[in-house]
Amino acid sequence: MINKKYLFIRTDRIGDFLLSAILIKSIKRSDKNSIITVIASKKNYNYIKKFSYIDEVIEYPANLFERLSLYLNFFLKKYFMVVALDGKKRSIFLCIITNSKIKILCTYKKIYKNIFKFFFSQIYLDEESPSKINEIENILNKLNYQLIDSDLNTISKSNKNNLIINNNDDYILFHFDEKWIHNDYIKNYKSIEPDNYLEFENFIKNIVNKTENNLYITTGLISNKFTSLIKNKFDKISEFKFELNHNNKKILFFEKTTFLELQVLLSKTQVLISCHGAATHVAASFNIKIIDILDNSKDLFYQKWTRHFRNYTKIERDNFRSLTTKIINIL
Repeated sequence: MINKKYLFIRTDRIGDFLLSAILIKSIKRSDKNSIITVIASKKNYNYIKKFSYIDEVIEYPANLFERLSLYLNFFLKKYFMVVALDGKKRSIFLCIITNSKIKILCTYKKIYKNIFKFFFSQIYLDEESPSKINEIENILNKLNYQLIDSDLNTISKSNKNNLIINNNDDYILFHFDEKWIHNDYIKNYKSIEPDNYLEFENFIKNIVNKTENNLYITTGLISNKFTSLIKNKFDKISEFKFELNHNNKKILFFEKTTFLELQVLLSKTQVLISCHGAATHVAASFNIKIIDILDNSKDLFYQKWTRHFRNYTKIERDNFRSLTTKIINIL
């Protein structure tokens, strides 16, 4: 049997790739002999390399000479299908020069659909599609493949990291990253920042009271204005791990967690509370309960990206007191 070679170009962020991983996993399941190559960005290259159903990952080079070398290399290669998933001009050009039976472009720009229609077998324009998962289903249908529920579970659970966590813990995960801090995020989004530390503390204790579970808090690698206050109030367990006991439950604060460490924590949690981002897509892959906080100005945009999420509740950004009351009621 001839091995079919597939090339996917995703030179943007981890969250974007996680959606595309559904398509890639479904193809790999449907075609056991497929050879999957992904051209990645510097931001997602190391992450994509960890996916077992991807055979080759190539980082898109920053150096102009190396880019020309990459283009020449792919000009000489042959694929069954190439897909420009990120819609970038560099990805479009790479698709055009690569010898392939099927060429697909996913784009937000209507002008691209008009300019490049003769170079692609199919162009999916974002405004014409009800959702991103619909685009994936259409691409699979073109191959006579079908999406199944298990394809949504794109990430394997693993505990290979330097976190020390009890695998028997039942906990809620609250991802308190820069998106909660008004001046650290998009300024025209409605502020959801706590007015003071006491508001923050009342919220995390109310989560424990309502759920009778432990609570894990993460910030990612970027600290925020509340980080030092949290560390002062909690007992230090290790360099980046702090603990507060409340009603015989643990509230653990993890400072400067890497994305892979956050992924491990997400794989074992009961619920994720987070502003929308890559963490949301990871949680969706594990099919855990998600409370996702979005700005209403982007509601239609995020509907397209979250249509396939299971066990999912969205909340519009609001002042911290109102927002957290809604969260507690959902828990």
